[in-house]
Amino acid sequence: MSLEPGRVANMVKKAVADEGHIVCHKTLGTQAPAICAGYAAHPRGRTASLALRLARARVLRIVFVKPDREGGS
Repeated sequence: MSLEPGRVANMVKKAVADEGHIVCHKTLGTQAPAICAGYAAHPRGRTASLALRLARARVLRIVFVKPDREGGS
């Protein structure tokens, strides 16, 4: 994806503050939008995300998906 400088850092900052996550750009608009693997691996992202914390607690389960399409949106 072609993003403006600082865009990813701002997305991570907002997601961490909201206890949220970032949706993978390859799964936007598909039947299975997924959490971005990069965000899930981010030191602050993986601990801040409520969805990822619930998955680690086995309240939710992690399902790895292959994007329906290639490229970004």
